[in-house]
Parts: sequence; structure tokens; C-alpha cells
Amino acid sequence: MKQDIRDFFKDEDASGKRLPDSHRQEFYEKLKASRPRRESKLSTNYMFKVAAIVILFVALAFTIFKTTENVTNQVVEEAPIETQIELIEQQYLANIDKEWQSFISIANDDKLVKRYRAKLDDLDKDYKDISKQFKADNNNIMVIEALVENLQTRLQLLKDIQEHIKSLNQQNEHYETINI
Repeated sequence: MKQDIRDFFKDEDASGKRLPDSHRQEFYEKLKASRPRRESKLSTNYMFKVAAIVILFVALAFTIFKTTENVTNQVVEEAPIETQIELIEQQYLANIDKEWQSFISIANDDKLVKRYRAKLDDLDKDYKDISKQFKADNNNIMVIEALVENLQTRLQLLKDIQEHIKSLNQQNEHYETINI
């Protein structure tokens, strides 16, 4: 029964046959039916394992994030900008105290001293409020500038007061020398 397939198609009777139009569709359906069915690998047991791994990963990531955040917060507390701000603050406060002592030694009027003491106390309250903001957000340049500006305002106020008192004392001495 061995035949050459080429010989089989040489026969004119076989070459004239045409396949029905639905032949292709029937062939695909039979091919699909003959394939073994795959079962879904996404069983509930598998899904629970995947969910448990995801939850563990998220919990681990959250824990690592929190510990690194705490470490960075501790490092930030000792940041160089804070030490620089503290040094500037100490210098200004020392100058303010020196100018205040000089003002008290020059001033003869207690009302004037009390009035300027009240102004300085108001500036000091503002400075404390700004310091709280700085501790909450020490990277905000506007808060740092406000701190320095407050200290400069206090120092300038004391210098202006002293200049005013010196000019008043010079005028009084001038009048005393004219009267004598």
C-alpha cells in the first residue's frame, strides 16, 4: 500500500475535489477538543500564600522606613545648620546684653528704660515663637531669616536708643555750659 503521494495527486479525479467551506472551522474545533484541559494554577491556597508574602513585605518595608526615619531625625537634630544658628544666636544675645547694660548705665529716665524693656520683651516673645517654628521645621529658610532679623532688630533698637541718649546728653551738656 505504499504509494507516492505525488502520484496520487496526478490523478485528475482527486485534483478536482474541493474542501467544504466549514472544513477549517471543524478542524479547529476538533483540535481544541483533543487538547488536554489546563487547570487554573490560581487556587485559593496559592492566593493565600501570595497575599501573606505581600503583607510581610509591606510590614518589613514599613518597619525599615520608620527606623531609618528615626535615625535621620536624630542625625538632623545635630545638623550643622542648627549649630551655626545657635552660635549666631549666642553672639547676638551677648551683644544685645552688652548694649542693654550700656544703655542702663547711660539712661537717667526710669520710664524710658521701662518702655524699651517692654519693646525688647515683645521682640523676645516673637523670637520664642519663631524658635518653636524653627524646631518644627529647621529647613525653612524663611524661619531662619526671621530669627536673625529679630535678633538684628533688637540689637539695632538698643544702638539707636544709645545714640539718642548720647545726643540728648551732649545737648544737655551744651546747655549747661551755656548757662554757667
